[in-house]
Amino acid sequence: MMQYKIVGETMQTLYIELTEGSKGIYSESGCLLYMTPNIRLQTSGTGGIGGMFKRLITGNSVFLNHFHLQSGNEGKVAFTTRFPGHIIPFQLSGRDIYVQRHSFLCAEERVGLEPQMALNGVGLFGGNGLVYNKLSGYGTAFISVDGETVTEELRANESLLIHPGHLAAYEAGVRVELQRQIGFKNMFLSGDGIFLLKVTGPGKVLLHSLSVHSLAEIISSYMPSKS
Repeated sequence: MMQYKIVGETMQTLYIELTEGSKGIYSESGCLLYMTPNIRLQTSGTGGIGGMFKRLITGNSVFLNHFHLQSGNEGKVAFTTRFPGHIIPFQLSGRDIYVQRHSFLCAEERVGLEPQMALNGVGLFGGNGLVYNKLSGYGTAFISVDGETVTEELRANESLLIHPGHLAAYEAGVRVELQRQIGFKNMFLSGDGIFLLKVTGPGKVLLHSLSVHSLAEIISSYMPSKS
């Protein structure tokens, strides 16, 4: 069995307790805070050469870190987010969830993680690193949302137009399409990009209130330029 708790406000930490008989968890690289000595860490690729290549070309970590209880009755693993925000747990029960590439934190081994190549053109033309991973199966998965979490429950055929950098995750059943801004000034002078994402229900969508790419743009203006 796996038990967990999420601690903190603006920079949250996820504490997971693995007990005897649990199948373990896996995470993207760079998320580990600490683990007890009786936890075994094994770094490996998934899906063979084809799966590793797919992860590479979609910008995901080629390797995943797997954590299993090696001895004793219980062990602990802690993960932290890479950016101020919130950790959101998902209980998967056969319904897929699509998660922005950098939002995936960790999941139980029985949860599948599959990079999506190009989601209706979103990954190719949406910008802002818009590659999504599909979480499937049965078990618990955790994602990190930058800033505050904005949750919208869409009814059937209800739509929202979302800035590409702010869509963190959405349930299967939600349709995501690119929609080009209308008008030259809107596309190139508004500062919100050429495309928006049109999401249509039914289903739940989770949004970042903070876009890392927009923040990086602001910070870069204060960085010294090469002479």
